[in-house]
Amino acid sequence: MYRYVALSLAMAATSMAQIPTNLTFHELTTQYLPFISLNTAYIFNDTRASQQLANAVDNPVTIFLSLNTPFQQFEATPPPSGAAGQIEAASVTSAALNSDLFQYLQLDGLHRSTSFNGTSFMRTRFNDTQYEHVTGGQNIEVFRNETAFYVGTGIGFKSNVLIPDLDFAGGIIHIVDHPMAPPYSLGNTGTVLSIDAIAGIIQASEKGPSPSFLPNIQNSGDVTVFAPQNSALNNMSIASPQIAGNFVVSGPVLYSTALTAGTNFLTTGKTKLFVTTNASGAIFVNGSRIIESDILTANGVVHVIESPF
Repeated sequence: MYRYVALSLAMAATSMAQIPTNLTFHELTTQYLPFISLNTAYIFNDTRASQQLANAVDNPVTIFLSLNTPFQQFEATPPPSGAAGQIEAASVTSAALNSDLFQYLQLDGLHRSTSFNGTSFMRTRFNDTQYEHVTGGQNIEVFRNETAFYVGTGIGFKSNVLIPDLDFAGGIIHIVDHPMAPPYSLGNTGTVLSIDAIAGIIQASEKGPSPSFLPNIQNSGDVTVFAPQNSALNNMSIASPQIAGNFVVSGPVLYSTALTAGTNFLTTGKTKLFVTTNASGAIFVNGSRIIESDILTANGVVHVIESPF
């Protein structure tokens, strides 16, 4: 981490007790938190977000804000080639480009660091169905234990919480080390992370025999995909709707917290999936171990599995 930022944060952390209570969001951030001034400057220029934070006493909010230096670098990062949709370009190039992005930083209610234990999936205020297709609003992953506290977002981004629990009138700020970007579409997630199975499943869904068997998952909401890792595919093609449907569950999004031992789910291909775990906490679906869990997408989540079902 940048040394001057670390020193500033250390000084800030030691002086938090000196901050007056019940300041407004604007007072707290402009008078006492200069190291997040770039992030907050954009918020003050966004009518919806600034009004939400000004009215937090009536509608309490928890917000995650990032440091200035990584925020500048985040702005300067070009979008990936082929990124589809304004929201994806905005999430990579500048949080100022789309008001919806500020909704992704916010949670309804007051959530102190001590309210998080292990892995939680929290619904944000980002619920614009033009871009995101998760019922009730897009989620973030929050993880906290004795040694770590971070927020997981799209394509594996993790933002570490550096200073938690800064109170303002009606709200709480958690300061993170990296800006939070909403998840990409399913197709772009597969491309960026080089998960080949996703492209095959999407291709199959676009030519499926009927929407009830395998809907077009790029345009569907609340989709869970179990994607075999690249090395497990070999010569197997999952671009057939009959095969691809076995790796897709449509309905409530199945984050890892829902994959508990003894539960079962029906795929769009009418295959029943049974969840088991072992002593070390590894999760298995129909005997295939999940090797990477909870990759958030615009319409749900992807879990990478060791081998096809």
